[in-house]
Amino acid sequence: MMPVVLALALSAPLTLDEVRAASRENLDAVRAEIALGRAEENTRTARAAVLPQVALTSQIGMSASGQQRFFTTVPNGSGGFDQAAVDVPGNTRANFNFGVQLTQLLFDGGRWWNELARTGAARDAAQGQLAEQRLASELEAQRRFFELLRAQAVQQVLQSSVERSQAQLERTQGFYEAGRVQKRDAIDAEVNLDADRISLLRQGPQIAQARAALLGWLARKPTEPVEAVDPGVLTLPLAAGPHVEEAQALAEKQRPLWKALDDQERAFSLAVATSRAAYLPRVSAQAGYLRQAATADPFFTDPTKQNTLQLGLALQWDLFSGFATDAQVARARLDLDENHRQREQALRDLSGDLQTAVTTLDAQLEIAKLADSSCTLAESALSLAVERFKAGAGSTLEVRDSQLKLTQAQLQRLQSRIDLAIARAVVDRLTGATNAPGASR
Repeated sequence: MMPVVLALALSAPLTLDEVRAASRENLDAVRAEIALGRAEENTRTARAAVLPQVALTSQIGMSASGQQRFFTTVPNGSGGFDQAAVDVPGNTRANFNFGVQLTQLLFDGGRWWNELARTGAARDAAQGQLAEQRLASELEAQRRFFELLRAQAVQQVLQSSVERSQAQLERTQGFYEAGRVQKRDAIDAEVNLDADRISLLRQGPQIAQARAALLGWLARKPTEPVEAVDPGVLTLPLAAGPHVEEAQALAEKQRPLWKALDDQERAFSLAVATSRAAYLPRVSAQAGYLRQAATADPFFTDPTKQNTLQLGLALQWDLFSGFATDAQVARARLDLDENHRQREQALRDLSGDLQTAVTTLDAQLEIAKLADSSCTLAESALSLAVERFKAGAGSTLEVRDSQLKLTQAQLQRLQSRIDLAIARAVVDRLTGATNAPGASR
């Protein structure tokens, strides 16, 4: 057994389902998850405006004042008043304060509920973006998985080619020793074997490169000895893909990006309504309790004294803000218009990508069918060439030509199967099939 084949045999198996699950920990998917966390916290921040605001203050202090001179108005005894200087001696005074203030927003022109709805829509959009990013991460993981499977399958085809060349060399040497072929035929067979061995050895680095690319995407050590396990793409019967209309309907129903774009549109619309709230007044209810004294007694000793309770309504109305509110509303409308145009363009791009992907899948399916047929014919041609060689009616050149054509047909077959699997994964990603309820994750 060749060293590269032995190393592959000692590798740990890695399935497609494991790769798809591990792709959720990809850096891009983690970033999308963090963005969702931020959106959820923004929703909590918006909800805070609806809840009462409670503030507690407490202070114990002392102030010392030196001698002070004040001017005050005093009667002058003749029916008038004069300004007189009054000297006040220095004093030391303590200060004890404790207070609780409660404020409840009652009305702010619709800002709070529009902002709460806007952040909720942004959160829903972030959830869709997370699901969309997971689909993208899974697709890239699948592509790299299939590239590793392709490299491994190519190695197996080249290994089979080496074995056929080895068998042909042994036949040719036997025929040469029996005097049925010339020495040149035996030399040609040995040269062919060496050429096939070189091709096999060159495939080893290709496997290592594909393995490192896959493991790097999965945030694993690129030196781990793993082997991609065929999920059936190389052996299972060929199955047709969806039509363009069917794929479009599936995408609109299942793909998270479709809903995420709608949620983004809703969030920008609510941002316009939120900015308009600045034209209206803010009304708040306030309640406060204050306990204040200059000495510890009665502050700490008599709870029936030094108490003050305050109740009230507060109205704040920014009648003119230097046209800042107008600018904010106009900017929100521009953002909404920009998002709407981007959404329409994104939907057009998605439809175009979907049609291209379905067309590619159909083409790859036909290519795979032709490759299967070509491989069957090449196997028959090689069997015929070997039988003719054994009977003395053929040459090593004919056998070699049939061997090369079989190797090419086998390579073409596995290449078409892998390309078909990747094309099918692209269609599944664009239609959101892997995100549908009950789909394997």
